[in-house]
Amino acid sequence: MKLFIRRTATMAVIFFLLSVAAGSCAFSPDTGENGAGREPGGTPAGVTEPPADETPLPDVLAREPNSAKSTRKQAVEIIEAHKKKSLEYKPLSDPDNKYALDRVTGVHMIEMLTGEYSMNQTKSRYGVGGTDLGIIWGTDEKLFIAFGDTFLNEPQSDEWRSNVLAYTTDLDYTDGIMFDGMIERKPGMAKELLRGRKVDNIEVTKIPTGAFNVGDTHYMAFMSVKHWGAAGEWICNYGGFAKSTDEGETWTILEDLQWPGDSCFCQMVPVVVDDYLYIAGISGGRNGSAKMMRVKLEDFENRDAYEYLIGLKDDDSPIFEKGEENIYTSHNLLPKPVGEMSIMFNEYLGEWMVTYLYSENLVLRVAKNIWGPYSKVVTIAEQKDLPGLYGAFMHPAYVTDGGRKVGFLMSLWTPVYNVAVMEMELVKKD
Repeated sequence: MKLFIRRTATMAVIFFLLSVAAGSCAFSPDTGENGAGREPGGTPAGVTEPPADETPLPDVLAREPNSAKSTRKQAVEIIEAHKKKSLEYKPLSDPDNKYALDRVTGVHMIEMLTGEYSMNQTKSRYGVGGTDLGIIWGTDEKLFIAFGDTFLNEPQSDEWRSNVLAYTTDLDYTDGIMFDGMIERKPGMAKELLRGRKVDNIEVTKIPTGAFNVGDTHYMAFMSVKHWGAAGEWICNYGGFAKSTDEGETWTILEDLQWPGDSCFCQMVPVVVDDYLYIAGISGGRNGSAKMMRVKLEDFENRDAYEYLIGLKDDDSPIFEKGEENIYTSHNLLPKPVGEMSIMFNEYLGEWMVTYLYSENLVLRVAKNIWGPYSKVVTIAEQKDLPGLYGAFMHPAYVTDGGRKVGFLMSLWTPVYNVAVMEMELVKKD
């Protein structure tokens, strides 16, 4: 079924490229008058009148601005070039031989997850022409994938939603991930789960940063962004959690479970380990260090029950303490700079993995315990090879070969501004 859909999506992309080429001969170039917040202009006949053996284009594509079509054309060319790459960088520097990981190899793009050129054709099906991130959580049978700022038209214009949510029962990432659907506010339009006010210096947006579930109750961590600054810098109002008991259809913000925007718990990544929830966090932006706190699952909604990692003993066992003053502990889980994080345990290595944006590149560190100490960085992908990359979101369901191969979701900035399904192969020391 996925192969059929992929072929259908590929045919749609080919037809789209031919349509753009035909349209550019018959119409003057887009002058930029159809930018964000403006009404779409005329559309080339080649797009609105497909061949007789093709089904008519969905209305959202037939009426899209020329700028969206030209941006999508650029994105397709970039994506096709990326799919031909297989990346490998230097092995882990580990002179004391403390860790099982030796190196990462065979990093490559499998398929696009979002965008009209993806197998999910998210623009015509869900009104998602551009989005990013891809926070994964769920059960052994059904996974949820949360995305950040989302737009109807490429690269980032019209129908701005601060966050949207897909769900899937496709647990085989090796040929792409097919959505079962997205949470919608109306047919064909993915719904904003947590409303961002979209007012600069008050609240611009609410972005998912992590998530987990306890049975049928789902919790999503998010950051309230006050202001976007220079590249890699932004100011947070606070980091918090929202709760859903109806499979992600509606969410309630937990007003009593929030941390200050100037703390390292603005962007939170929760991980369930036995009876505890461990939360790694960073401040706004991508230039600070990472901290950690934990709480017993049964006390998750009680903020006073949280303990903060303030150090490690000589045997690397953790020192956790309660108290508001420990929110600003000097102990670092990871040294700066740390961008968007993802954490999971890898059975093949027998080690915890954390992936994140380190300066401009995606990196991996490993540790014997979730609280560290973590190894030095191993590069997964460099900016020069995949320009505009960020995010490497993992989930234990998306591994193969006993954990030796790990799937992850990576974002690409404009002109793509969408999410790709990637894979890396881990190599242990001899």
